[in-house]
Amino acid sequence: MFRAAQERMFWIGLLIYGISFCLVAVGETKSSPGNQPLFGFACASMALIYPVIEARAALLHNVPIVVPPTVYVSLLISGWINPLFMMAVFLDLTNHLRAVRILRFVVLSLIPFSWFVIFLFLRAYPREGHFLWIIGILLVLFSDQMSGRSTTSGRISATDSKVGIAPAL
Repeated sequence: MFRAAQERMFWIGLLIYGISFCLVAVGETKSSPGNQPLFGFACASMALIYPVIEARAALLHNVPIVVPPTVYVSLLISGWINPLFMMAVFLDLTNHLRAVRILRFVVLSLIPFSWFVIFLFLRAYPREGHFLWIIGILLVLFSDQMSGRSTTSGRISATDSKVGIAPAL
């Protein structure tokens, strides 16, 4: 029963995470005219690609980076949230629970960097896509604990079944 609930929470969280990219994630404020609402996929791709483009221009063409250093670093860090989360999903599905626990901490500690970019630099506010993005991440990363099962007694791995170790029920 716990295992089915854990897997259901995991897949529902992944679905919510995926849907969040199709929704508006960042909205404009009146103090920031000209900013358009951004969809989740645009935020994710810009956070991943923009720092690389800026660094390339700065290194190859000696062009100064146009954003302040704190914003640049925050954007660079924000760009790694989704790839690291997807790595955690893959490792969770392949039963690498220690790595999942580490990535759980890393992914959650990186999310506030995206808030710095949204609130202070863009002077915008988060919208439904951003909230669903965080909810989806939380559901996936903590599906084992939300279903009443700890990470250490989660899914049976291939090595556990060979040795004859069964999960605690």
